[in-house]
Amino acid sequence: MASETVDLDVFFSIPSPPPSLLCPERFAGITHESKLAVAKTLKADYVHRHGFINEAGFHNHCSHHLLAAFALGAPPQLLNAIYDAHEVRTLPALKSPGAITQENFYDHLGDKKYYAAYLQFFQQILLEKGAAAVIEEYVFSREANFAENTPGKQPRQMLLRFFAALYHSMIYVGYGLEFGILGLVAEGLAQTPCHPVHMPGLLTPEDFETAETAQSANGTPLHTLTSKLSSLLLNVPKDVSAAPEAAKNTDKADVHAFAILSRILSDERFSPSALGLEPTDDVLAVMIDYLNKTADTRRDVFLSYSQEWLPDLHNAGNIERKIEELSWMNALLYGVGGWYKRDISPNKKFNADFFAMHMVTSTLFFPPLVAYLSTASTTLLLRTYFRTSLAWWVSRGRPALPIREFYASTTPTPAQYGADAVKPAQGTLAPETITPNAWLPIVQTCLMHTDDHLCKIQRTLAHFAKLYGDRPAGSLAGENADQDRLDGVELIDGTLFVRIAALTADRIGWMREGQEFIFWDLNASFD
Repeated sequence: MASETVDLDVFFSIPSPPPSLLCPERFAGITHESKLAVAKTLKADYVHRHGFINEAGFHNHCSHHLLAAFALGAPPQLLNAIYDAHEVRTLPALKSPGAITQENFYDHLGDKKYYAAYLQFFQQILLEKGAAAVIEEYVFSREANFAENTPGKQPRQMLLRFFAALYHSMIYVGYGLEFGILGLVAEGLAQTPCHPVHMPGLLTPEDFETAETAQSANGTPLHTLTSKLSSLLLNVPKDVSAAPEAAKNTDKADVHAFAILSRILSDERFSPSALGLEPTDDVLAVMIDYLNKTADTRRDVFLSYSQEWLPDLHNAGNIERKIEELSWMNALLYGVGGWYKRDISPNKKFNADFFAMHMVTSTLFFPPLVAYLSTASTTLLLRTYFRTSLAWWVSRGRPALPIREFYASTTPTPAQYGADAVKPAQGTLAPETITPNAWLPIVQTCLMHTDDHLCKIQRTLAHFAKLYGDRPAGSLAGENADQDRLDGVELIDGTLFVRIAALTADRIGWMREGQEFIFWDLNASFD
């Protein structure tokens, strides 16, 4: 529930340009009217609907859906239809039992009843300090995670709460920073203290010492003036596409994410049986238990691997490189891992794992986040996220990654649903190529799909294809030491993303073209 005195035009202005060149480009189709429509519907959701849709703490996805569709060129009537669909799925805005202040901020951690109070708290403080400063203070500071002299209190660990519940706070804040919408930053921050702590061992006090050392060594990052964004109280973004002028040559050898995956795949300690992850008919009931058990049992290994993956972060080139690794890694875990588990899916062709899908969609928001974060906080963000992604994958049964078989069985030129019925006119160029650009029908169908996750993952995969789609096979093979080489890595190329997008569209359903929607796969296999 927004404060009755909040200026909605400040918190929900029309979307502004992204703060980084690494953020997704927006598709053709955006008009002034669609900008007005998305701002209007975002305001309505903010004022009238709750951030959680049920007592279990599932999240309101309306704003995500609206902005993903807007960025893909949705017209006003479709944006209005999206709001109407979510209105009946969500709870009305509710008042909290009491107010949240600076003094009692950490007294109600994990209590969703205080969401509205936390929202009003962040509305006020964001106006006073700006988004970047508030995110640093309430998510990434040592005080927000490992405060001293708090005996008997819940562990704060706000960064893990930021990642909890499938990264939803991170996604909210990421949308807010990408589109210059302060209200979404407030919503994401307000949800964070309401979340439980998942995987508590994957963040340590020592993480803040190494991050602070990195910040001290690197100094203040370069900033670029972006008046449109800074006027929205987001604070001035830094340029992550150019290295600082005085960056020191302190490179330490780092290990590629694919090498870490290879190690885990060949390490019996990460097998479901070694971790005690037993087959069950109700995976949802044990999901978080399995996740926490995995993180706790192999905590030291996850911490060590993340340090090898990101030993130092002293310039913008390293930031961009590590974000790219996370993009490839999570796409691989979802796509190739989902193809491997296809037998437990309804269509027997692809297991669209609901949880792995969130690992892909959350990766999209590193560029807008790091555009505003200090070097120390960027180090914490990337390193801790890497640990939690690995833990999620292992806790879901550590699906194998048969890259060779995946590439042999999928196509880089998928045809749209119903392509067989298309009869090109005589003289049409290359008439056998009914779908010359597979992304166009994939985007078209996801815009009209009732499930918001489909729109979000296809936008993410399309962005990865735009950034990395021209990578030839073999370009990633040299990133692995021989002893850690991921089997089949030499085959991975930029077509990975369109292959995965097509499998996803086929599995979830081409609703616009007449297929029924079949929800994402929740089951896991622990063989």
